[in-house]
Amino acid sequence: MARIVLAHGILGFGSVLPMQPINYFNGIKKLYEAGGHNEVFCPSVLPLGSLDARSTSLAGQVLTHWPDDGQKIYLLAHSMGGLDCRRMLARHPEIARRVRRLITVATPHYGSPVADEVLHPGFFLDALNPLNLLSGIFAHDAGALRDLTLHDDLQDEDDRANNIDYRCVGCDAGADPDSFFFSSTAIVGDFEGEPNDGVVGIASSSKTNDPATLLERWDVDHGGAVGWPSGSAEELKRAVEKPPQDHIDRYTRLLGVLLS
Repeated sequence: MARIVLAHGILGFGSVLPMQPINYFNGIKKLYEAGGHNEVFCPSVLPLGSLDARSTSLAGQVLTHWPDDGQKIYLLAHSMGGLDCRRMLARHPEIARRVRRLITVATPHYGSPVADEVLHPGFFLDALNPLNLLSGIFAHDAGALRDLTLHDDLQDEDDRANNIDYRCVGCDAGADPDSFFFSSTAIVGDFEGEPNDGVVGIASSSKTNDPATLLERWDVDHGGAVGWPSGSAEELKRAVEKPPQDHIDRYTRLLGVLLS
């Protein structure tokens, strides 16, 4: 029975309520618990908080939830959650020495052009920009976005925990993604032909900035990476009632790698 942390991304959430009907990683907590792993922890950090704030909160919750007793911890993270985990491991050796492996899914290790575009000074003046719907959300707290802008190198600070085995998954929604939202963000981010999931380019999703090193490459958009299809209201309704089987299959494979 492994101790597993599921770390959510920007605008995400963990287990907030008892018997919560919807989880960020759609159906995965229940899947892993059904497999005998009854210590699956889904912490909630600030949805729009900075990397410093989110990683500090994550560390505090992990230490509170599992006081140090020598047992190993395994981390599985989506999007910004992967950056939160990396910084937590770098700044908290008392946690890092207990962590065996971190798998990141669609994490922008080298940033996202979408974040750059949202923060562009002229962004909110363009009434036709399909990302304008986010203007109110980000008006008061752009901490997360600033930490998600493009950069050429990994921040050295976040690689201090060199005893961790890192594995990365990238996602590619293809030329004609089903989701209007993620196809719009891909246009606004202008990935210049690079395969992407609408938010993160396939190279940025690899900690080495090399797609060839990815553990797996999934043909889904950024929401589909955690089991939430965004092509239609009917698809979303079906996903709420029953997580898509291909999503379940992907995370079953990841569990095998995570605990190997």
